[in-house]
Amino acid sequence: MAALDPFFKPQRIALVGASERGMYPAGILRNLLDYGFQGQLYPVNPGRETVFGLPSYPDVTQTPEPADLAVLTVPRQAVLPVLRQCVQTGVRAAVIISAGFAEADDEGRRLQEEMAEFLQDKPLRVLGPNCAGLAHIPGRMIATRLPAPPRPGPISFVSQSGALMMALYGLFSDRMLGLDHLLSLGNQVDVTLADSLSYLVAAPQTQAIGAFVEGLGDGRPFVAALREALQAGKPLVLVKSGRTEVGRQAAATHTAALTGSDRAFQAVCDQFGVITVEDVGQMVDTLQVLAAFGPRLEGAQRLAIVTQSGGLGSLSADLAHRAGLTLPPYGQEVQNRLHQLPFLLSFGDLGNPADVRGASVIGPNTEQTLAPFMEDPETGAVLLLLAKSSVREEDAATAQAIVSVARRYEKPLLVVWVGQRQPVGDIEWQPAARILAEGGVPLFDQPSDCIRALSRAVAYWQYRRTWLREEGENGG
Repeated sequence: MAALDPFFKPQRIALVGASERGMYPAGILRNLLDYGFQGQLYPVNPGRETVFGLPSYPDVTQTPEPADLAVLTVPRQAVLPVLRQCVQTGVRAAVIISAGFAEADDEGRRLQEEMAEFLQDKPLRVLGPNCAGLAHIPGRMIATRLPAPPRPGPISFVSQSGALMMALYGLFSDRMLGLDHLLSLGNQVDVTLADSLSYLVAAPQTQAIGAFVEGLGDGRPFVAALREALQAGKPLVLVKSGRTEVGRQAAATHTAALTGSDRAFQAVCDQFGVITVEDVGQMVDTLQVLAAFGPRLEGAQRLAIVTQSGGLGSLSADLAHRAGLTLPPYGQEVQNRLHQLPFLLSFGDLGNPADVRGASVIGPNTEQTLAPFMEDPETGAVLLLLAKSSVREEDAATAQAIVSVARRYEKPLLVVWVGQRQPVGDIEWQPAARILAEGGVPLFDQPSDCIRALSRAVAYWQYRRTWLREEGENGG
């Protein structure tokens, strides 16, 4: 990890090209200031005496102390001279936001090749060029542009697309999912996808990793990183573009990505338990489930579905069956406990899905209704289906009861809530969706997204158990 620590744990940052204007020249420094970076900040711009009230220095060699990290937002012709200054003064890491290199034109390719040759025997590590920066959220080291305040948590995300990294941060923020590390790779002149994955696997607070990949260089370090992730129990959820000829051409013009055989790529992912998904929405869904429950998902293939809507229940049963999840029948003890509830208006024994009707999942009743399912030893997870508004005061009370149940039991509890999310006019209570998000209960708009995410997460932990056993038997 030491090689990449200067990127994520610097004490001193030089911002080369810093300004009070411009998306990156101003935005990165502004985020570091606003989000509470605790180290020293050295704006570097020979044309300014101060930037946002901080003294500005003519070049990297003239900062009060050598920076640990330099962030470059300068024209492409100026990048290599700045890197030479970084080596001269002992800067250990540099992030090149500047674009216009191998992804752009012949001159850009020449400049990138010259940069790569220069770096070969130097102690300086470089992220980029053509990237959007990086962040260590718990350390408030936000050397990128984030649309929402940082929220620490167990998910790390690496992307070859800078814009997508920042946009997905917004999606994580909407769901109140905390993050550990973020980084944008750009053209990978030095730090590669494999380097970053190995770093994230070793990061103690990271429990699940998301990645957006456009292409790979040398596949051997990538395979080694996948093995490390599986061994450590750090599930990797990956979206890859460039899987068709049209996509490969687009990737080459975006981050100069090298793409190879899609079949070989998928085979390697399958071998090491990587969860590959089709789009970024599926990635966020799956990461949400993985981060919420971790290894507890290994037994979640046996699912209890509790529903307030018979139609939603039957639809979810179809989806669960197709996803490889099983719906075991409830034993007599569970049935007896349910029939003792005065508000559960049912006739005869309940099947799985269990249609508990509306009154059973309103306010405090919800906690009593869910308890028998959460305590049933025959199931490994509970999915609650609600088909009603989520903006009324009674819905907020229902959400609070759900969070209370989720915190009482180890068994994973997920919620699909189909219905109105936006209130008409002002409300004096916290919306149900926010209560569930803050309580760490995975919430979905429709059963298909939830069940697919759960199925992928369960398959990962079951595959890892088998893989570890076989590795042990083979002396791996």
